[in-house]
Amino acid sequence: MVSNVTIKIEGAELPAPSSYDVSFEDLDSEQSKRYVTTGKLRRKRTRGEVMKISLTYNLKDMPDVMKIMKMIKPQTYSAELYLPNEGIVGTIEMYSNKKKFNYINTATGHKAQSFSFDMTEV
Repeated sequence: MVSNVTIKIEGAELPAPSSYDVSFEDLDSEQSKRYVTTGKLRRKRTRGEVMKISLTYNLKDMPDVMKIMKMIKPQTYSAELYLPNEGIVGTIEMYSNKKKFNYINTATGHKAQSFSFDMTEV
């Protein structure tokens, strides 16, 4: 296990996030189906353990957020990061299709509170 979790996209290091969550999901083929009469699933797995990373940043400087948005804008990108399922730092191809801003209502109006996005293995 590494003590300092860093992520580089195309060689440029992302700022340290406030929150870093890793999950692994299976991809099922179109041949998978759940029978309505029995509720049983007939599963045809295409690929297992597809890594998804959810990063959250407490908004401080919008230029930093815009820098991150530019880094994750390409359809796919090369990311160097710790692969917990293998116990090594490696490089994998990823994409980001979900980006989210959170705003809260304050006495002076709406205030940006956080920016989050997902990185999913191709």
